[in-house]
Amino acid sequence: MKIKIEYFTYFIMIILFSSCQSQSRIDLSELTLSEDFLTLVPKAERALFYSDKIDPATGTPSFTTNEVQKYSYKNIKFERPEIGTSRVVFYTYKALEKGGDNQISGLHFNIEGKNEELFTLLKKQYGDPEELHPVPTIPKESVLYGHNSFVWKEDKTSIILDFYYSSLNDQQRIETAVYIIKNDAKDLTFPERTSAERLVNTHTKK
Repeated sequence: MKIKIEYFTYFIMIILFSSCQSQSRIDLSELTLSEDFLTLVPKAERALFYSDKIDPATGTPSFTTNEVQKYSYKNIKFERPEIGTSRVVFYTYKALEKGGDNQISGLHFNIEGKNEELFTLLKKQYGDPEELHPVPTIPKESVLYGHNSFVWKEDKTSIILDFYYSSLNDQQRIETAVYIIKNDAKDLTFPERTSAERLVNTHTKK
């Protein structure tokens, strides 16, 4: 009887722990992109991020974490993959200032696999996108390489979804990447261009 009670208690603890983990996730779809990075990410968790003064994708400062299990997008919960890399990135308008304005200007996440559910969610939320780059069709040694990219251009934000085709251990690999960026965020390497314009140009077929 004692063993049964201990097993039941252990089972309840697992359920409660799993529930707490689920509830503690940050739903990226609910962010307004007006949040302060230092408020959004508690000080105790900032060590999990590594920073880049100029992110090569947007031309803005960025803060990246591989602890994706702390995040979700609507009902899609991110998990750390056994193979490959998933990450969540926050962009800011400028370098962080203690006591200053550290508003985020956008975010990015990429997850392993071709996530059609996420694509469907974005189409339901923003409508049909413009295709920037068609799916690659010519394989090299049975593996496709390249991008299949889409953009939604909203009044205040631009959303880019990219299916990235590559190889891993000589097998086909597809990653799903999403960028959500404010249209007033500037590419600090070329101030006459916005970060959204830089992203669109990068993902457009030449």
